[in-house]
Amino acid sequence: MSDMQNSVERQLADIVGEEWIFTGGRLVALDAGIEPENFGAGFAVAPADASQVSAVLKLCTQHSLPVVTQGGRTGLARGAVSSLGQVQLLMQRLNSVVSINSKAQTVEVEAGVTLGALQVATLEHVLSPGIDLAARDSATIGGMIATNAGGNEAFRNGVMRHRVIGLQAVLANGEIFDDLKQVTKANEGYDLKQLLIGSEGTLGVITKAVLQLEPVAPNRVTALCAFANAEAAVSLYANMRLARRPELRGAEIMWPAYARVTAEENGFDSLRRFMQAEAGVFVILEIEDTGPEDREIFETLLGEAVEAGQLVDAVVAASERERSEIWRVREDSWAVQRRHPGGYWYDLSLPLDMLDEYVDGLGQRIAAIDPAFHLFSMGHLGDGNLHLTVTSGVEDPGHYDAVSAEVYKGVCEAGGSFSAEHGIGLEKRGPLQNLVPPTILTLQRSVKQVFDPGNILNPGKML
Repeated sequence: MSDMQNSVERQLADIVGEEWIFTGGRLVALDAGIEPENFGAGFAVAPADASQVSAVLKLCTQHSLPVVTQGGRTGLARGAVSSLGQVQLLMQRLNSVVSINSKAQTVEVEAGVTLGALQVATLEHVLSPGIDLAARDSATIGGMIATNAGGNEAFRNGVMRHRVIGLQAVLANGEIFDDLKQVTKANEGYDLKQLLIGSEGTLGVITKAVLQLEPVAPNRVTALCAFANAEAAVSLYANMRLARRPELRGAEIMWPAYARVTAEENGFDSLRRFMQAEAGVFVILEIEDTGPEDREIFETLLGEAVEAGQLVDAVVAASERERSEIWRVREDSWAVQRRHPGGYWYDLSLPLDMLDEYVDGLGQRIAAIDPAFHLFSMGHLGDGNLHLTVTSGVEDPGHYDAVSAEVYKGVCEAGGSFSAEHGIGLEKRGPLQNLVPPTILTLQRSVKQVFDPGNILNPGKML
């Protein structure tokens, strides 16, 4: 930032207010999130609204100053990393839930609102954003839209792309893109907001959105199930979706190595003992509980799976504490990092009939690279989104390329994706160039040129 310490820095302070410029100790005092390099620029501004974002971007475009927009800084693809000579654009002040329309089941919300805060606000209307993920208390709505986040409920409610019905964003030249529709049906030419969703801050800065909400299930029944294999779990999942009663609200899959580590790290002795069962996978199944009949149907389905040799065992949460512990086992993915540091992480999606073959084959392939490598796998059963950690327990950058090649082998050819819900950032630029067809890449570069010809928005990310 040495080249802008004088006039440009003063102009930025004039726009957002001196107290909303962060450098030195004031910046270090903030939470950098998962990546310490998020604060590499050493200079951050926190605008209060879209008009201030517009003024900041106009000034930065005028001086060819790169801008890296940051929300909750919980992304795992290094999409919010910044460096010297850039400006970090912090969205924390855009934190208002503007309005909730309980009749239309929609909400207008600013980009800096966390998912957890939005869940609390909509719950007062017995509604939900229709999306949930473990980082709910830090992930912001703007960041989730920018990365097209998915989460636990995507199999029934879609990803952020399906939740957004209106969007406001500021373009690189400072113009405000205002498409804050309040309705689902709006065919008015190209749906340009869809280009901004999932663009990771490279096409514009998302400032506000209108989201479709979903009714909240008043009560739920949560079961932790041990299945013979993923195929058996998928079979029960498909039967439950077809039956539509009881309504399936959650379906999360964990392979034994992952489930046992997280249970042990959290000190959940009863779950740890349950997970000693000879099972191929463990799955959390959660249903909407509208009365005794839902529980009866659920128990019948589980019993039929036992008789068919698919379900090994199951435990149903008898209290909110037990339900919380079951979900904690799934959501505490950092337990693997605490026990086995230095791992490589991956986020991909597969057709459901490939899960067993893929995970079994990958375990063998990475062991052939180095017997010290272990595979920890979990994810969202209903949409085939897997989160994988490959680790030997020590930092080992030398094998990253070889391991990645095995992880991605056959995924795209089978109709899956090497990047399911965490975006491209810096982490997956290589796979993007190698695995995405050239025609698509050319069109993506053309879109970037139209929206951001000066390449000031999150430069170097994605493309």
